[in-house]
Amino acid sequence: MQFNSYSYLLFLVLVVAIFWTLTPPLRRVLVLLVSILFYASWSIRYAPLPFLLCAGVFLCAHGIVRNPALAKRWLWTGVAFTVSILVFFKYRLFLLDNVNQMLAAFGRSPVETTLALGLPLGISFYSFEAISYLIDTRQGRVKSVSFMDLTMFVTFWPHLIAGPIVRVRELIPQFSFRKRFEMAMLIRGLDRLIWGLVQKNVIADNLGTFVNEGFLPQAAHANTSVDNWFLAFAFGLQIYFDFASYSNMAIGAAQLIGITLPENFRFPYHAANPSDFWARWHMTLSRWIRDYLFFPINAKYKAAAGPLYLSLIGIMALVGLWHGAGWGFVLWGTMHGIYLVLFRIWESLRERKFPWLAQSRIAAAAWKVFTLLAVMAAWIPFRAGSISQALTLLRTMMTGHSFRMSYSINLYLVTLMVALVAILEPFISERFHAWESRLVQWPKLRTTNLFVLRPLLYAVGALLFLAFDDRNTLFIYFQF
Repeated sequence: MQFNSYSYLLFLVLVVAIFWTLTPPLRRVLVLLVSILFYASWSIRYAPLPFLLCAGVFLCAHGIVRNPALAKRWLWTGVAFTVSILVFFKYRLFLLDNVNQMLAAFGRSPVETTLALGLPLGISFYSFEAISYLIDTRQGRVKSVSFMDLTMFVTFWPHLIAGPIVRVRELIPQFSFRKRFEMAMLIRGLDRLIWGLVQKNVIADNLGTFVNEGFLPQAAHANTSVDNWFLAFAFGLQIYFDFASYSNMAIGAAQLIGITLPENFRFPYHAANPSDFWARWHMTLSRWIRDYLFFPINAKYKAAAGPLYLSLIGIMALVGLWHGAGWGFVLWGTMHGIYLVLFRIWESLRERKFPWLAQSRIAAAAWKVFTLLAVMAAWIPFRAGSISQALTLLRTMMTGHSFRMSYSINLYLVTLMVALVAILEPFISERFHAWESRLVQWPKLRTTNLFVLRPLLYAVGALLFLAFDDRNTLFIYFQF
């Protein structure tokens, strides 16, 4: 039941309809049962895994609260338990493959395994949420919660598979489910849901067809510099609209039952610099990394630029590894770490020696262009099938001088059209919110919007979703 499937949409309609007929205590039971059903619909044998994780984390959090003298030990026990599950399911084969390569280099026999396990959906996301709960409990930001609340927090179906990554103090207080039904709540939910369906089926999936062709193994040596830059932009736009569509649908589905999830994207390709990009892209992951890794390290190495910069690159490399068990993801994260370090060095030099550059429009424009091109270039190793393919594509992008176009003209035209959508997105959003504000002042216009304009927009969005539907296209972040 992935979000853009007919089965999920029917499931959602039934759940929302039943939800609003129940009392708050029964709503809690319904949401927990529905979340279990949703996760089990992918694979029944992995359905117990989130509950196993919750049981271990619950015991450790209870130990933190009940035994302050041993709180640090309980914290690291819980973190080690969570990370062990994540490593076993996600990185086992990656580690084994690298060990075998080293053994082969020394002429030793490889280590073999017959254990074949799939990657449990959403494990990277709910592992981070579990770790944040343990750290917040240790630091006194939250009190220990009931096992049912913790289980609902981890398995809440809208954000279970690919976020947004939430905190206990953001979500669990909302699980009282005492809100009354409001039409505005329904409208906000449907707005995000319909727009998410259009983003996925109409925009992301159409780009995906061309991206898949461009990243075929044999294409790396045949592509020109123009081909590779268009492929980088095409995949950058595809993954943005694909992941933003999931986030919008998650936020919309939660809103339909009165739950507010945090925003996850804010027009990232309009970023002014590398730091601003991470304040706009996958915002809940950026916030997690900032609060639980960047801030502690920054506090430790504030006066030592060298260790701080190296730690930033190392953390971003780990962020890349969190995305996937492959060296291409590590390279992607490392590139972003280098971008962040370059910008911090620039800021330091500007403050100490060139303060007048703070008002320079040329410098601001240069950073904006650099950020866009650098981010798009980093998507190459993220998407490429191997490090060698990624390096070949990047080398052609940076040093190639051929401007021949190797693919159908549609690749270049569709990429440009989607880029135009991304460029106009913040302006369209601004005008839409301005229109919403004006509706408050005009009751008749508000009625027209509610019963005529909104249904018409929803019908157009639904028709586009149906017209471009491809039932075999998974969300990109499902693999992480």
